Amino acid sequence: MACLSGLSYQRAPIPPPTTTPPGRLADGVWRVNEGQVDRFRPDVVYAHHAAVNGWLAKKLNEATGLPFVVTDHDFGEVASCRRFPHRYAIFSEVCERASMMVTVASRMERELRDLFPAVATRTVQNGTDPIPAELLSRARNDCLSGKIVLFSCGHFYECKQFPFLVSAFAEVAQRHPRATLRIAGEGETRRQVENAIKELSLEGRVQVLGRLQHQEVLIELASSDAFVLLSRDEPFATVFSEAASAGKPIVLCNDGGFCDVFESERHGIAVPPNDLRAAADALDRILSSPEERARMGEAARELFETRLRWDHNAAAMVEIFEQAIRGRVVRETARI
Repeated sequence: MACLSGLSYQRAPIPPPTTTPPGRLADGVWRVNEGQVDRFRPDVVYAHHAAVNGWLAKKLNEATGLPFVVTDHDFGEVASCRRFPHRYAIFSEVCERASMMVTVASRMERELRDLFPAVATRTVQNGTDPIPAELLSRARNDCLSGKIVLFSCGHFYECKQFPFLVSAFAEVAQRHPRATLRIAGEGETRRQVENAIKELSLEGRVQVLGRLQHQEVLIELASSDAFVLLSRDEPFATVFSEAASAGKPIVLCNDGGFCDVFESERHGIAVPPNDLRAAADALDRILSSPEERARMGEAARELFETRLRWDHNAAAMVEIFEQAIRGRVVRETARI
């Protein structure tokens, strides 16, 4: 089985479909990867995000008959179909022809099926690699000696709620003088985060690390005692899987896709979004008990090993690709 993934915009010498898209797309931009199709001769096309890549895969399907599979990664992209008729139209066209519409969270899958009842869907969680053993065994920096370290990271967008996390930490910081919160990331809300640290007199207790390379993030995870990310509407951040790989208990909001596999009280603690009291109580529990941190962290590591490695994702996707190929063979046989 050969799979063409990662669509790009290319001109190619095959005739356009009877209906070309408007505007600049009509100038041949819709011809997606057809030169690669000629060279690579794939059995199936795999696109990420229904708009625009899924729509381009649909055009390729119309021109060549190649089946295609789409994975969507964002709650908002699907939900916005209810507000934007043109987005709804694009999704509708893609769903009608796709062999499978994959989502990374069951909530997203339910919304897709509610919008487009005839669509074929499946939820497949993102996979990730285990943190290398040499990083997990690496000694902590001297500056963290004797500390209980909470680590968080992500782009500094409003939905990630890092100022809210600082406020939750402020609620428990006095009771846990050895606790420190380290936040890696960069973006539009950084000034709000820094202002919250200053206003709550948490200088020295909360460190904003800025943008880190991936390896540096893994080192921070390995050196931490728990991972905390209180973002709302988080589809399926792979950093949760990496924290589980590191054997760390996780504190997160209960409205995200990771809760499809995460069990509160077993792998960590899930709290309602925007609930400062619940978030502070969760941090208090995590900081108060090394035994509970160890128990939850070990359960999180087991979760990673049994459900969240890349080979689990790959096995599910191979099954979906093979199903798409079989569907094409059945259709072509029926036409003979």
